[in-house]
Amino acid sequence: MTSYFENLPPARPKPGGVVVLAFIATLAGRFVLTRLGLDVPVINDVRVLLYLALTLCLLLEAHRIGPAGKTAGGYAVLPIFGLLGYQILSAAWVPSGAVTGPMIGDLAATAFLILVYYTLAHWDRDHVTRMTLYLFHIAAWVYFLAAASGRGHASNGRWAALGGGPNVFVRVMFLGCITSLYLYFRSGQKLYWLMPIPAFVFGALASGSRGGLAAIAITGAIAIVAIRPKPRWNQLAKPLGFLVVLSIMVALTAGPVIADFVQTRFVDATVGQGYTSDRDVLFAWALRLFWQRPLFGTGINGFHAIANLGEGERYVHNLPLSVAAEGGFVGLTLLGLAWFGLWHAYIRTPRAQRSSEARTSAYCGIFIGATCLFSGDYFDARIMWIMLVLAAVHQAHPPGAVPADRISHPWSRAST
Repeated sequence: MTSYFENLPPARPKPGGVVVLAFIATLAGRFVLTRLGLDVPVINDVRVLLYLALTLCLLLEAHRIGPAGKTAGGYAVLPIFGLLGYQILSAAWVPSGAVTGPMIGDLAATAFLILVYYTLAHWDRDHVTRMTLYLFHIAAWVYFLAAASGRGHASNGRWAALGGGPNVFVRVMFLGCITSLYLYFRSGQKLYWLMPIPAFVFGALASGSRGGLAAIAITGAIAIVAIRPKPRWNQLAKPLGFLVVLSIMVALTAGPVIADFVQTRFVDATVGQGYTSDRDVLFAWALRLFWQRPLFGTGINGFHAIANLGEGERYVHNLPLSVAAEGGFVGLTLLGLAWFGLWHAYIRTPRAQRSSEARTSAYCGIFIGATCLFSGDYFDARIMWIMLVLAAVHQAHPPGAVPADRISHPWSRAST
């Protein structure tokens, strides 16, 4: 027995602080110090400092990550880098007057973050994903409490927080709902993990984001088709009853605060007046540009340069249509290959061996991808790519090994 344990490889420390730093860098987005009243040349964009710190951390931890070449599903990131590289290259044929610098920077930042999470997935995918899901849950609470206190609301009353707009806010709220379900099942179905869901749904409604609501509906439909659950009502009665009671309490106590807003935004404007936030105009322009330049598109940021619909409408707010307009058929092919590669790498893991972390990460990625059909630009899709990479890529296991699905808490044996 002693010789058996002596022959086992020593356990590697798990990533800890570097995962937190990567999460902050991802969620911070384009945050600039001028929002805090500071003006520091070069590092006004917090990405500069955060990405340098991330690079230093990964270099310092390189000896813990393990040798390259032992990553299952690593091929899935190649089409993503191919798409991002092609989009950067498309700056070579943009129309005159197109400003490409900021978008090239966003694409490079997206590629960097994907590379960071690919490296972390090679280190210990399930632990990294577990920590990331916990961090999204914490972030959802922080965003909700900040918005509930009245800080950061948009000018039209829509809920937002911490410098992000309502469409960012709704993404964080529904990621909080998904992580609540993950924590509920992982804890052995302890009901207290379901308590945040009514609050997060309330925040999502208060954001006024119709695209966010459509995206969570799409995600739910995909989950039902994929899982094909066989409900046992004796097991569902308790959590459903718990959620119904909490939802009624939230509606009675806080509902009047947003009742008029919800009526105006979702019923009067959307249903009654057919208000689409000019998405129909943007989509029509994108299709027109695609038909005019079907092979290579207009080049990066060519949509804004040609359509010239004003500063408020600089991009299409739909990822596939944006790629079609600015990247043409070549860009659409690369986008399709990127999604297909991630899906193929994910399903290569037998269903019985897929960890709950990988499954939850996949649904988080699908949700963010669905929101990219209604709002956001290329950089706003970064969380989609990251979560799908975490679902598809993992360190190669010995034949027959089943990844561990539980540990005592997400920070155990954490390294830097």
